[in-house]
Amino acid sequence: MGYKRQARIVFLGGLHPAPANLAAHYAQKLGSEWMEARAAVLSGVPGEVAIIDDGMLAWADLLVTLDAVALAQRPPLRAGMQHRHYPFEPIPLIDDKAAWGAFAARVRERVEGMIGGMRLLEKAAQSAAVNDL
Repeated sequence: MGYKRQARIVFLGGLHPAPANLAAHYAQKLGSEWMEARAAVLSGVPGEVAIIDDGMLAWADLLVTLDAVALAQRPPLRAGMQHRHYPFEPIPLIDDKAAWGAFAARVRERVEGMIGGMRLLEKAAQSAAVNDL
């Protein structure tokens, strides 16, 4: 990784933990050279995902909200922290395998787009370093 350090990203769900889990999984699996990711949910969302807290917000460079509830109840951002909103709604029914597959593919595509952006930033930083010589 030639661009500074890995971006620290928190994916936040307000309705269901699945989008945050999927996004963090794909970020770690496909883009670990460029990003470090964590999944989080708002308080009251059931599932085995961490509830967003001040420590997570202090760690992160970017907060990505994944549904309308997460966007509406987004915690305040610290100075220098960025926010993006990539809505993944509606969440498919758990027993609809085809819908879950399509849903997971949409999440993966969005994360791949983020990784592509990080690659471009890295190339730009390398080009600037070469031009400075």
